[in-house]
Amino acid sequence: MKKIYLLSILVLFLTACNSIPTYQNPAEVAYSIEGEIENQSEVEAAIHVIEDNLNYATKEDMEGYLSTIVASGREETQNELAPIFETYDLEHTVLSAEVLEQEENRLLIRTEQQTVMLDAVEGAEPYRSHIAEANHELVKENGDWKIKETIMTDTTFIN
Repeated sequence: MKKIYLLSILVLFLTACNSIPTYQNPAEVAYSIEGEIENQSEVEAAIHVIEDNLNYATKEDMEGYLSTIVASGREETQNELAPIFETYDLEHTVLSAEVLEQEENRLLIRTEQQTVMLDAVEGAEPYRSHIAEANHELVKENGDWKIKETIMTDTTFIN
């Protein structure tokens, strides 16, 4: 009996360790902002910029998307993003957010984000839907939070 019990626990443990993330319906996603928060309203404003950025990307609204990033990165970003907007219809969702560093004019926020391919032009390379960790550095530009840099890490592909 002990062997069966131990085997059952081992199977549950291994299943939990190897769980594969699955699609999360954006309409059902709710999260709270975690981390060391010194100024809640500033953090909420910065998170709103990240959410706007992803919503603009989902809508393929280039002007809106570029409005969420620092001015110095807009031309390069537009050149890189235009072919993606032309080729794929993607859905972007913030799943979680954590403040890693907060200064008066700079925030480092880690989010877990889901990106799912909804459609693609015929003949396009397959796009792999995924959940990834995104480390966003936001800075104040003319009094507003803007995304200066985003580094994607820890990507897990989903069905």
